[in-house]
Amino acid sequence: MRNAAKYFHDVVARHGGYAWHHNATNLGERWGDIQLDGDQIMIQSPGTSDVTIAFVEAALADPATPALKTYATDAAMALRHGQVKSGGWRLYADFKPTPTLRACYRNTTASCGCGGCTTTSYDDQVTQNALIAMMRTDQLLGFANPAISEASSYARGKVETSQFPTNGGFPQGFTGPVAARAALPASYPPPSLDTSCGLAHCYDNVYTHEYWDDPTLNDNLASAFVEMLYWAREVYPAQAATYQDMLTAFGGFLRRAQLPQPQPAWAQQYDLQMQPRWARSWEAPAIAGQESQDVMWALLRLYQLDAGVPANRAAVGTALAYLENVDHAGNMLIHRYIELDDTSPSNIGFYTVKLGGYPVRFSPAPPTYQNYAWEVPSQLAALRAEYDRLASDTTVMKRSCQQLRADTAQAVDTAVNNEKWLTTYSPGGPRSGATPGDYLDTSTFVRNLRTLAEFVTRTTTDCVAWNY
Repeated sequence: MRNAAKYFHDVVARHGGYAWHHNATNLGERWGDIQLDGDQIMIQSPGTSDVTIAFVEAALADPATPALKTYATDAAMALRHGQVKSGGWRLYADFKPTPTLRACYRNTTASCGCGGCTTTSYDDQVTQNALIAMMRTDQLLGFANPAISEASSYARGKVETSQFPTNGGFPQGFTGPVAARAALPASYPPPSLDTSCGLAHCYDNVYTHEYWDDPTLNDNLASAFVEMLYWAREVYPAQAATYQDMLTAFGGFLRRAQLPQPQPAWAQQYDLQMQPRWARSWEAPAIAGQESQDVMWALLRLYQLDAGVPANRAAVGTALAYLENVDHAGNMLIHRYIELDDTSPSNIGFYTVKLGGYPVRFSPAPPTYQNYAWEVPSQLAALRAEYDRLASDTTVMKRSCQQLRADTAQAVDTAVNNEKWLTTYSPGGPRSGATPGDYLDTSTFVRNLRTLAEFVTRTTTDCVAWNY
């Protein structure tokens, strides 16, 4: 754990931050979702936010090694550099005096005139994970680093104003305080077109405002919001009541966002009337399989934190009873989109699209829009298991000691020179245009470092029988 953390910090970091993929033989070749230069880092997972959290957990597991605190501090300071004036973060941070990845940074003289660069992003859990990293580093350092404490405080203040009053949901991003929305229950939109789109129910893609200003669940934001507010409550007890109120309000929003029968699951995006709406041109009003699974994890987490709100768990039970009957690929996959009001037990997902993005028909053929997860792994069995477990046990779900030991062995055994993990890519990976060969992947580092930290911690708590 110490060796891997030191190597990643001392050798891989640039300005204290990280990309997603780092060429192991040419560390100047660095990739996020685009190629990055030596002055650019990824905030978005699995980027600098995740590395910061991994360093924090390593430092907590091994307080006798002060360097681990230094690594966490340096990564958190890189995040601080990327904080934008609206309060949160965007996908990247650029350390050049004149950034080419422009954003309205708080702590530099960067221009704020570029399109969208004043917006804090919640999409892909960017701000949620970055704020968790800042808060946990602030706590690790005993709230004694003024720069990190101030960045955390500033972000939390802005986040408080980004939750829709009354409604309880969050937009995909924000530049300032959001206006109140009614606490309406979700309902089905009336079809506004004929069946010319190729589906049984077609909806006009015409709105007077942008989808990113409406309540969203896109890309697993529900569980990210719950964890962000949970850590705010735990790290700053003087403001715990505020963050608990926000958690409660968000739980209410998630329950109201559940569609009624016959499809009691969740959409990706909602409009002013809390009806599923179009987002991008290929993101139709529909039941969203991936987002529904994430909402269920969020509701189960809320119930685990407060069993006094049984409605959170009950909503999951209702959704499972529906989705478990929507079989796809032998229950191994779930459709990203399921047509509204289609009660057929199978083949109700759609993902083939035509030019312009509208779904055109059900199809087993490869989707014509490739850069998207049209089918995602089904987590319904795991959700059912956790739903059942919480009926009698509301402790935090942990991996078993046996699984932790196996995961730790895998991390140790695959470490090269006991300090790094390599992923070999053929042509075409990890990103189009990347040089084939060995890469240091941030996601692998984070997963393994957190496993090692958990192993070190739990061998002195609940997994004490091991002799290692």
